[in-house]
Amino acid sequence: MQLTVTHEEHVLQVEVDAADPIENLKAIIEAEINLPMAHQILVLNGRQVNPEHTVGQAGIQNNDLILVMTPAATAPPPAPAMGSARLGGPATQARAGMTLRDIPPNCSAEQLIEIMRLNPQLLPQVESGNAPMAAAIRVNNVSEVRMLLMKQYMEAASRKYQEEQELIALNANPFSEEAQAKIEEAIRLGNVQQNMEIAMEEMPEAFGRVSMLYIPTVVNGTPVKAFVDSGAQSTIMSSSCAERCGIMRLVDRRYAGQAVGVGTAKIIGRVHMAELKIGSIFYNCSFTILDQQGVDFLFGLDMLKRHQCCIDLHRNLLVLRDPTGGSHEVSFLPEHEIPVSAHDAPPTTPLPSTPTPAPSTPSATTPGLSPNQAAKVAQLVAFGFPEGPALQALQSCKWNVDIAAGLLFEN
Repeated sequence: MQLTVTHEEHVLQVEVDAADPIENLKAIIEAEINLPMAHQILVLNGRQVNPEHTVGQAGIQNNDLILVMTPAATAPPPAPAMGSARLGGPATQARAGMTLRDIPPNCSAEQLIEIMRLNPQLLPQVESGNAPMAAAIRVNNVSEVRMLLMKQYMEAASRKYQEEQELIALNANPFSEEAQAKIEEAIRLGNVQQNMEIAMEEMPEAFGRVSMLYIPTVVNGTPVKAFVDSGAQSTIMSSSCAERCGIMRLVDRRYAGQAVGVGTAKIIGRVHMAELKIGSIFYNCSFTILDQQGVDFLFGLDMLKRHQCCIDLHRNLLVLRDPTGGSHEVSFLPEHEIPVSAHDAPPTTPLPSTPTPAPSTPSATTPGLSPNQAAKVAQLVAFGFPEGPALQALQSCKWNVDIAAGLLFEN
């Protein structure tokens, strides 16, 4: 039978018989890559092969992929790491101040957990690229970490083998149009991967969730957390929030219509003036009331300009002009005080316009999608994006609605 054997940068094609002992396979590997048999640990489908079995008894079949690992204590100097984290460098003991590049590629599960314990700043970077691994490390689940490491090694070895097979095919006819296109795409993907790895090291915050800007307010005596959005033309309030604040009686329904922005929503009417308290200062504020329950209160550009507000991100403050001509500051809410709905999906920023039919949303029974995934596609479609691009953006962002919406806005 034909087997593919991989160890670090080495990929071998080995022919053995099902009755051959595993020792024979190890001897062939030693002869090919100069790795002593005593230092070889053979792994098949994430589990270690018993060295006392024959090839057939070990469950090895034709065209299987065998991963050769080495004990961390006796391993030779490692080759550049494979996988999304670009782990590399010589084998080293866990210490504070390490980066992802300092973690050895042949790192054991115990050693990886210890490294993360001493360097908790690395865990968010791991989570952005491998959430199951980060979760297992957090609870010190050694067996789960070991299994995920094995899976990562196997996937990296499989990718490397496929890349080498494609390279062989390209070299057979390198000047064909198809070969040139594949070479160009391979170079592009390599640059993208390198750019992502550098970004993960230099600015890992770009891969995290950005907290929205909320301030505590009081509308007509009712506490409300207001979302500060300078990208929204109008200050809006949901009908349910207006009911709680007791201002629905002031709604002028002559201003009913349709709001169009990154989605559509029905405008019930407008409250021309209501009492808004920010900190210890009272302001006059007008509201466009929407028949939409996503955001209770969105403090838009009209009122930001009316009260000469300044969003000071350096000090994490909203600076307003008070009625006496002085300035008044209010701190943005910390992340744990932000409404839960703000973490699930980006709020809409509608602009008053003429009535427009709402786009159709995809069915929750879209083939291949769970109800939760279909709901996320429906959210983006409701914001005005076509279903196809919305689905592609969600898949590329691991179903994170915030990041997917950002990508669609950029495009």
